[in-house]
Amino acid sequence: MPLRNAIAFFVLFFLLVTAVGILSIWNVKNMKATQNAISNTNRVLYELEQINSNYKELSISVRSFVITGDSVDVMHRESTKSRIEANMAFLQATIIDSLAKAYLDELTHAYKKRNETFGEVVINLRKERGFEESQKFFSEHDDQALVTQDIPELTLKIKGRLAQLLRERIHTSEKSAKETVYVIVFGTLISLGLVFFVIYIFLKDQKQINLQLIEIEEKKTELQLLANQLQNHNAKLLNFSHITSHNLRSPVNNLNSLLQLYKESQKPSEREMLFNHIETVTQNLTSTLNDLMEALKLQEDSHLDRERLDFDEIFKKTVQIFSADILRSDALVTHDFSEVKKVTYNRSNLESIMLNLLSNALKYKAHNRKPQIHFESFLTGSSVGLRVTDNGQGIDLKKYGDQLFGLNKTFHGHDEGKGVGLYLIKTQVESKGGTITAKSVVGEGTEFKVILFSGKQ
Repeated sequence: MPLRNAIAFFVLFFLLVTAVGILSIWNVKNMKATQNAISNTNRVLYELEQINSNYKELSISVRSFVITGDSVDVMHRESTKSRIEANMAFLQATIIDSLAKAYLDELTHAYKKRNETFGEVVINLRKERGFEESQKFFSEHDDQALVTQDIPELTLKIKGRLAQLLRERIHTSEKSAKETVYVIVFGTLISLGLVFFVIYIFLKDQKQINLQLIEIEEKKTELQLLANQLQNHNAKLLNFSHITSHNLRSPVNNLNSLLQLYKESQKPSEREMLFNHIETVTQNLTSTLNDLMEALKLQEDSHLDRERLDFDEIFKKTVQIFSADILRSDALVTHDFSEVKKVTYNRSNLESIMLNLLSNALKYKAHNRKPQIHFESFLTGSSVGLRVTDNGQGIDLKKYGDQLFGLNKTFHGHDEGKGVGLYLIKTQVESKGGTITAKSVVGEGTEFKVILFSGKQ
């Protein structure tokens, strides 16, 4: 089919769909307007009923004041007047029909005239001349006709007029809705006819189209493969950058702390001990850098970077990195790797896991007790796990459980907290089929359970 004809068909189809859509939108707006009219009418009817009720209360309060002379009746009358005036103000602002507004003006006039003359006169008579004079005036000018006939008749006229207007609007809306439905159905049928006609024309060239689609799909597959490779490569680089920055931050901070302690120390023996710690941390920092560089070289093949690691060796290295923090906080850091002593794993990953778990335990220690941190290995099925418990501040898992292992998520407001450590552990262990879970009680401590991998290594 020529391109010009195809464009003409699609333009016609677009115009039909647009017209149907505009008509549908207009009809929806019209229905909403009708619903609003119904709602407003119901509110007006309610306000009219309130006026009837409130005017009865107004008359009763005047009658009661004549009998009792109690100022409470006057106060009640004033509050009732305020309600009636609010009812009137709402009706004046809402009613726009001229006939209904004329009835409302009559109602307002009757209320004001009666209220300003009869009510005020009776109350003043009761105050100034007593019960008999006010009772006599009240009996001669009784307002019951206004209460029982005039006001109800005026409100009934307003209700009748509003009901008539509402019926007319509903009838118009229903008629408009039916006409809209007819137009929509007709337009839809024409649109479907155009669609089927265009499909019929294009099916004649289906073979060529299919060949083009196959070629496009092949190109798409190639692009997807390239995109996946690029995404995988970028993910590895991002994960490696997080590991590098996070694993180096703690030893560098620890080194700075040891240097500060060294400067402040006055005893030669203490300075010698601190210098030995500085030397150990420096060696570990160098070792960590070498391990990270080696991991970067080997990351293209995840099986080549595994080696047989000793839990105790990695643990001691981690404790040495945090020696300054442990000394400063007087923390008791213990371990038990008797159940599983060695594991085949990536060195930098295992060091990162232990480092981040110990860093968290020290960073979020309780302020009212000596930190106690315990590492232990365990075997579950064919998988090896690492459990770390502490008596620190604890985490409200009901509040933060779903965010605990998210990137850049912190929950204690600690200055050094970056929200990266637990995210790194989760990323590292899940890449090998492992898991990390937590149990915690606020004010008592936390237990992290890390399954390093799934299945035999």
